Amino acid sequence: MRALMLGLGLTLAAATAAFAQPAIAKWPPWLSIETPVNPFDQTTRGAVMLVHARTHDGVVKLSDLTGSAEGIENGRRRSIALRFDATAQPGVFAVRRQWPEGGTWLIRIALERTTAIVTFDSAGNVASVRVPTNLVQGQPIPRAVAAQEIDSTLALSRR
Repeated sequence: MRALMLGLGLTLAAATAAFAQPAIAKWPPWLSIETPVNPFDQTTRGAVMLVHARTHDGVVKLSDLTGSAEGIENGRRRSIALRFDATAQPGVFAVRRQWPEGGTWLIRIALERTTAIVTFDSAGNVASVRVPTNLVQGQPIPRAVAAQEIDSTLALSRR
């Protein structure tokens, strides 16, 4: 009887594992954008947006982020490296305007292979935020963004 119960238990465990969704043991880095920014917080005052950066392993450092303002100004394509400012909250960084007022601009922010693309409306307010992903085992996994994707997003923003 004991052998039968042990065999039934092992069979049940194997069947459960076979039908279970594959789990991602270590989730990838994630970026989210906060806007409007709290004007009463000294560390965020004047920021266009806040970047919330998270990883499975711990707190994100300022040096872990990269970003650029990508734009078309006077018919010319431009790219400007962004500087991020630390805030009072761990893993939260302020982005202040570092690109010209004229032209069409978007912001590309990256943490490892995770990329956020931020577009603006005609008044200069954040219009959309997108973290491009690929489906892996039924889960959306953030991915890097190619230069062609930035160019096509800029072209659509100009309309």
